[in-house]
Amino acid sequence: MKEINFNNINDEIVYEIFGVEGNESEALQDVYLELFELLGRESMMKIYKHFRGDKMDFPMRLYRPEFVADLAKPFKDRRERAKIARAGGYSAKMIETLLNKRRKENEERQRRLASSFFWDVTPTVVTLRRNTTSSSLG
Repeated sequence: MKEINFNNINDEIVYEIFGVEGNESEALQDVYLELFELLGRESMMKIYKHFRGDKMDFPMRLYRPEFVADLAKPFKDRRERAKIARAGGYSAKMIETLLNKRRKENEERQRRLASSFFWDVTPTVVTLRRNTTSSSLG
């Protein structure tokens, strides 16, 4: 083993000094060995430096349900939306439920916005004015 200058040390130097190259299966913790085998040394070291000590859980699905719903929304045929939902790892029912929830929220927002205005009609002028007595939008 080489002499270590502890005033100028980093993980790359330690990796080299410890002679880990070629002995990864003996030297590395299991999770880092798996990352090394999947991604290579450089990526494994980046993950180690950035996330070491953190406990991580990875979701079963890669994509957010809102993203999949946005992709499915333009299709009126439920079978097409179901195909998109399944491709994203979701059930058609889940995506339909999300789309319905968004539609209802949008309708409620539109209703509140419309009720915050009123028409002031006089014989010669029609003016749209903000209703200040209505509850605020929120």
